Amino acid sequence: MITGVTASRRSDDAPVLETKIGSLYQQIPMVLAVNLLNGALVAGVLSASLKDMRWWWFFALIATLTVARGGLWQRYRTRGSDAAGPRRWAVLATIASGLSGAIWGAGSAWLFPDDIFAQTFLTFVIGGMCAGALASLSYHLPTFVAYVAPATLPLALRLLIEGGAVHAAMAAMVVVFALALSVAAYNVARSLERAIRLQLELSRRTADLSLANTRLEAEISERRAAEDQLRQAQKMEALGQLTGGIAHDFNNLLTVVIGHIELAQQWLPNQAQAGAMLGSALVAAERGARLTQGLLAFARRQRLDPKPIDVPAIVDRVRELLRQTIGPGIRLVIEAEDALGPAEADPNQLELSILNLALNARDAMPDGGTLRIRSERRSVGPAERRELPPGDYVVVAISDTGSGMDKDTLARAFEPFFTTKEAGRGSGLGLSMVQGFAAQSGGAVQIDSALGRGTTVAIWLPRAHGQASERGVPEPTDISAEHAPARILVCDDDRGVLSLVGTVLRDVGYTVWEADDPATALHILEERAPIDLLLTDYAMPTMNGDALIKRASHYQPGIRALLMTGHADALRKGGIAGIPLLKKPFKIGQLTERVSGVLASPAEVRAALHSS
Repeated sequence: MITGVTASRRSDDAPVLETKIGSLYQQIPMVLAVNLLNGALVAGVLSASLKDMRWWWFFALIATLTVARGGLWQRYRTRGSDAAGPRRWAVLATIASGLSGAIWGAGSAWLFPDDIFAQTFLTFVIGGMCAGALASLSYHLPTFVAYVAPATLPLALRLLIEGGAVHAAMAAMVVVFALALSVAAYNVARSLERAIRLQLELSRRTADLSLANTRLEAEISERRAAEDQLRQAQKMEALGQLTGGIAHDFNNLLTVVIGHIELAQQWLPNQAQAGAMLGSALVAAERGARLTQGLLAFARRQRLDPKPIDVPAIVDRVRELLRQTIGPGIRLVIEAEDALGPAEADPNQLELSILNLALNARDAMPDGGTLRIRSERRSVGPAERRELPPGDYVVVAISDTGSGMDKDTLARAFEPFFTTKEAGRGSGLGLSMVQGFAAQSGGAVQIDSALGRGTTVAIWLPRAHGQASERGVPEPTDISAEHAPARILVCDDDRGVLSLVGTVLRDVGYTVWEADDPATALHILEERAPIDLLLTDYAMPTMNGDALIKRASHYQPGIRALLMTGHADALRKGGIAGIPLLKKPFKIGQLTERVSGVLASPAEVRAALHSS
């Protein structure tokens, strides 16, 4: 521990010495002025009273040394301790101070007057200068001693040589005075060193505290940012769970509505007015289904069907719809870069995103303008964009010449439910849904806007490595077609869905059992003859569809299964453990086509399904 303290003290010696020397040189101008004035005073008084011109030679030496010391001080002031170490400046100051003391001491001894009054005068002058040196030179003890010792000792020796009690007493007084001043200078130097060390330590502690405070502020900022991100993630998770639950129930309702409308259209083929009304109702129900998909897109819980797509072809496909949407007052410009290549994305969601952004652009240009859609290829390097991994991307940029957004609005543009539109004209989910789609696709959304210069929203989508696929339109299925006889168990806790599915399947010739909960379904499986197909909902209170299918395979090994759901988690995963999936809401044709396809699946496929 002692070694550590010594090492620490040595590490402080250089800054302590530098501080001392700095204080010493700060006093040099005053020391030189006093030295020069006292030299002139002594030379003038003694040369006048003693008629001895040698005192002016004594003053000339003092003046010469004063000029030299002044040059030393000027050099220190202009170059500082960076040009030479503090020890060198200390040595130079000590030598200069010793020479000054030697001139006073040797000169007074050599030119010692015979007059007792002149002797007393000279003794008091030197003593006063030594006393003054206590205030100006005690910052550095060697410099003080180098001045006091040669200034007093030759004078004390000359007094002793003169002999007599008075001169001996005066010599003793000079020596005692010099020793007392030296002791006082020693104490002052020690106190000054302690003060300097304390100040340096305080400065170090202050610097450490300032650094710690800076780090703490940075950590607090990082923590606040992390907390904000966590709160946003929690909010999105809560909204996602709420949206998923709403979508599940809403999909059940839409399944019932769409199915019964289709049945009513078949049963009322000759009533044109009723058919038109049912057609309008079907369109409204399908809009509700698209709204549900939009909510799931915003919550990033939708099921995407990514595939290599030709982006310019997708944009061209919605060209006419865009023209109808934006109106004749807005000029539509569509551009595409050559050799763009396919993007990996869900074509339906890309169309919906482009339409959403076109609607926003239309509302930003009430007096007309230009809507530009440009597709281009971009590459991202390792350090270019933190939200995107390095690679090649296809960018769809939708630009308008509208009013633009200020900084505050731009900062909240992707915030859910935030809108600048009039009440009833916007839900505040458009940009959020676009952002959710892009993020789920492995891309991102970038927005650039300013007041008076319009807005550009760029959708970054990963570039695909395969060939773009053509999106075919499925042919409608005739629900009255012949089906092979089959025994089907339908399980759904929503009685409306259960009744609709049972009715449709019976109408096409299947034998159907209905169960409104998993327990009833298991009882039917145990008591009835072999069941060919278990058609079950996924999200049910007591047991989910996946668990029901696994239990059912114990009662009837090899049973076919089809899972129907509108639940966000199941849709996002694309199914459960490879079980075929029917997405709610569905049309009657989709239901019958999916059921017949599962019933026609080979036995080895069913065995692989149940083994998984």
